[in-house]
Amino acid sequence: MNIVNKLNSKFRENKMLYILVLVFFCIGIVLGTYTIKYMNTSDTTDLSNYFTTFINSLGDKPIDKKILFIDILKKNIVIIILILMLSFTIIGSPIILLVDLFKGFTLGYTFSFLITTFSGKGIWIALASIIPQNIFYIPFFIGISIISIEMSSIKLKEKFLNKGTKNNIFSNELLIKLGFLFCLFVVGVIIETFICPNLIKFISSKLY
Repeated sequence: MNIVNKLNSKFRENKMLYILVLVFFCIGIVLGTYTIKYMNTSDTTDLSNYFTTFINSLGDKPIDKKILFIDILKKNIVIIILILMLSFTIIGSPIILLVDLFKGFTLGYTFSFLITTFSGKGIWIALASIIPQNIFYIPFFIGISIISIEMSSIKLKEKFLNKGTKNNIFSNELLIKLGFLFCLFVVGVIIETFICPNLIKFISSKLY
């Protein structure tokens, strides 16, 4: 019960921070969703041909899970390192929010593109290729963003408001939170590597 009370207290203290991160992430999704409507016809056609070729090729040859796993890590690790590095700077908070905006944008853009390009079939491809892993990725990125903004805010307060006092930001509670969040990330990577390709292959074999 103490843990629940502690979490509730922490949420109330940083309620505006949670709202800000969620708002920027959601704005990114909306911007990504609407951007697809204003793309040039040639760009849309090129992307459509690329995705169609990629989806059709899934049934022709086995997927190299090792290469896929490495590509997924490369895709995410840059953003994770950037967010964590920004947590150690006094100007990290607004930049982290922009990173969340970009992350939401890519998610909304990809989802909207698949649905728009493949019409009715697109919803199933989008659900199979985007939703499963992002059930875990989204809480992970929102969580580390909030933690990183909190740490950046502490740095800012130490520099300008409370120069004489140094807060210990590396508490056991923080390490537990980070450990839990990275577990979510690992689960997301496993799903994207081993489950999503099989889902896409199954759906593409039924629809194409």
